[in-house]
Amino acid sequence: MTTATDEKKWTKQATEKVLAALNRADEIGGEVRDYIQDRLVTDRRYIKARKAMARLFGRKYESRDEVAQKAANAEAKRKAAAATTPAVKPATHVGFGNPAIKAQIYGKKSCPWTGRAITVLERNKVDFDFIDLEEPEHESKLAPLTNETRQHTVPFVFVRGQFIGGFNALAEIERLGQLEYALMSADERAKAPAHIRVEIVSRPNTDEVAPAEIAPGE
Repeated sequence: MTTATDEKKWTKQATEKVLAALNRADEIGGEVRDYIQDRLVTDRRYIKARKAMARLFGRKYESRDEVAQKAANAEAKRKAAAATTPAVKPATHVGFGNPAIKAQIYGKKSCPWTGRAITVLERNKVDFDFIDLEEPEHESKLAPLTNETRQHTVPFVFVRGQFIGGFNALAEIERLGQLEYALMSADERAKAPAHIRVEIVSRPNTDEVAPAEIAPGE
């Protein structure tokens, strides 16, 4: 005698089998659909027909293989160009003045004139590099600096890569109100109003000894 529980059990099992069959049919159907689509997009007759249809509408049709081949060719050309084009090395700076730096002071901590030059830049809130020629790693720079600048005393002051002289030259540029313009980059100078453009002239100190101390009050 069949009970209600048995009927529910059989119904559940039958439902599960039907659902499983339907899911499998969907899977098979999807596989068949994908297979047909794959054959179509690679079939020469289909591709020829699509191209003819595209031409009728003033368009262009490319098969999947053609698109893939075009991409492969472009990648091959890119790699070939990269292999034959020499790597561009960044420009290396030659000499002591670097235009990328607002100001540079090559001097000695023990030199009062070096200290005064630093004070001028600090007073005007200028970012600068200081190279102490008394440090062992920088001692060898003194002779090349003298040869390059024709100046015999420290400090050697560079503004935007241009050697201007020592403390006296820097102080004179500040006194004339030219410091702001001197600190501009080449692009900034090109955009500056004509009335503030001046020629920054180098004033190397050619004396064999450092300038005398400035008397108090002068």
